[in-house]
Amino acid sequence: MNTDDITMNELSNDGSAIYIYKSSKIGTWTAYGRSGFALRVMALKVGIAHLVSFADRLKLPAVTVDEATYYNFTKVVQATNDENQSFHYINPLVFDEQAYGDWVCELTPRISVQTTATIDDMVPDMRFIRDNMTVFEHEIKRLIDLFVSAVVMLIFSPLFIVIFLAVKLEDGGPAIYRQERIGRFGRPFYILKFRSMRTDAEKFGPALSHQGGDNDPRLTKVGKFIRSHHLDELPQLWNVFRGDMAFVGHRPERKYFIDQIKQVDPRYDYLYQIRPGVTSYATLYNGYTDTIEKMVKRLEYDLYYLEHRSLWFDIKILWRTFTSIIFGKKI
Repeated sequence: MNTDDITMNELSNDGSAIYIYKSSKIGTWTAYGRSGFALRVMALKVGIAHLVSFADRLKLPAVTVDEATYYNFTKVVQATNDENQSFHYINPLVFDEQAYGDWVCELTPRISVQTTATIDDMVPDMRFIRDNMTVFEHEIKRLIDLFVSAVVMLIFSPLFIVIFLAVKLEDGGPAIYRQERIGRFGRPFYILKFRSMRTDAEKFGPALSHQGGDNDPRLTKVGKFIRSHHLDELPQLWNVFRGDMAFVGHRPERKYFIDQIKQVDPRYDYLYQIRPGVTSYATLYNGYTDTIEKMVKRLEYDLYYLEHRSLWFDIKILWRTFTSIIFGKKI
C-alpha cells in the first residue's frame, strides 16, 4: 500500500478507526495520521504498548508498535485482517481534535514531503531495535522482581533503619532522595535513594551525580560510605516492587540529559520498551557516566542489551553485579 492509499484512508477517518500496516523493513506495525494518534491514545490508556513517534520523510505523522506489543494489544481490542495487512479497530475513546492538532504540530517541523513511496520507504533509515524478550519471559521476570524485592526489603529492613538514621542525623536533611526519572513508555517516575550528597548539591542546576568522582565535595561523610558500598541504591527495591523499575534493565535518566543524548543519537526512544533497572549491562562494562559523551556510549550497551535480553542474560548480569559488589570491584 502506498502513501496515497494511506492518505485516503486517513482523510475519511473521523478518529473512530485505527488502520495499522505491517512494515517488512523493520518488522513493526505502523499507523499513520489519525490512526496513529488514536492508537497512541488507546495504547497508553491500556498501558501495554510501546510506541515510537516519528515523521522522517513522511507526509503523515506516525507511530510504530513492536511485534510483541502488537499481539498483546490485539487481546484488548477486536481486530479484523484483510489481504493487505491492514487492521481496523473501533476506537472506544472520544477523538480529541485539539490534541490531535497539537500532536501533528509537534511532529510537522520534522516532516519533509515526499510525493510517492511505499510503506517500507517511509520508515526511518535507522534500524528499529526490538525487545528480544518473549511475552512469557516478561511475565516471569516481573513476578521474580515482585517477589524478590519484597523478600529483600523485609530481610534488610533493620539496615534500612540504620542508614536512614545515619543520613538524617549527619546534617538534619531528608534521608530519602527523590528525583524524577523517565521510565517505561516514556513515563516519568520518582527514583528513590538514600541521600548521599548535601541538600544544595544542585543549587547551580542539574548535574551528573558521579561527575565529581569518589572525592566529590558534594558528598556527605555518610553519603561517601553508602555510595562506595552501593547502599544508597537500596530504596530502589521499592521502585522495583511498584513496577517503576526492574532489577535488570537500563539505568533510568532524567529528561534533561535524555534530551541531550537524543540530539546525538535519537535511538534512546527504543529503550522505552522496557523498564529501567537497578543494574544494567552498560553499568558493568561501561561504568557510571559523568559526561554526555559517556552517556551516548552507554546507549550502545543499553541497545545491545535490549536486542539480546532474556532471562538467562538477566541472571548473568545480576550474578556479575553481585560478585563485583562482594569483592569490592568498582562498577
